[in-house]
Amino acid sequence: MQDIIKTVFDNTIQSIFELIRIEYSENKPKYPSFEVEQSRIGLFSNLVKAEQAIKKHVKDCGRKNIFGFLIKEFNLDQCTYWWTISQRNYLPNGSLLDENLIPIHGAAEILNTEFLGRPADKVRFHAGDLVEVLFGDTVTLEIVGAPPPSPEWVSERKKTYGNFRLDSSDDSYYTLGYSENENDDTHSHPQAVDLFPVRFSVSDELKSNLVTRYEACFKETSKS
Repeated sequence: MQDIIKTVFDNTIQSIFELIRIEYSENKPKYPSFEVEQSRIGLFSNLVKAEQAIKKHVKDCGRKNIFGFLIKEFNLDQCTYWWTISQRNYLPNGSLLDENLIPIHGAAEILNTEFLGRPADKVRFHAGDLVEVLFGDTVTLEIVGAPPPSPEWVSERKKTYGNFRLDSSDDSYYTLGYSENENDDTHSHPQAVDLFPVRFSVSDELKSNLVTRYEACFKETSKS
């Protein structure tokens, strides 16, 4: 995904990789939401070692009670206040699901980076897909309203607005969660690395609620 960022990254800058394990807090998790627990299980000098640690953990401890893993990269010797310079999420078996290689906030300013759009072959989920969204220690079933901006969309905006610039927070999806209020327009913009595939059964009632919200949103969007 190096093609989706613009950077003048200094090769002398070193970083550290934090490995986070995500476990279920409940014996029988179910939708529309359930709790998980995140815990740091290691700090590594490079990505390869961090990913090897995931595979070893899965081999030694198995996948039972594992929701997934995160690897967050941080600059060393820089006052970036634990702002990540890359993030990755992994499935319970240790396989890479997605990645965001855009530094955030102050780290982006130091490294002079910007988000140039997510290519179609890097979009894991599409409009209308049901997904699990990780919000801290809570996982919520939601429906995708729209994927992150594409390179083409960003390019057009740059032509129209010369100083147009996106950052890490823009590499996000538009999602809608369960609501009993038909007029509820509440939505979220989770990072791409906070989305996971649905792994449990979804009731017809819950699916209908999410699809109805999605269709209502789509109709309003098409009018504008």
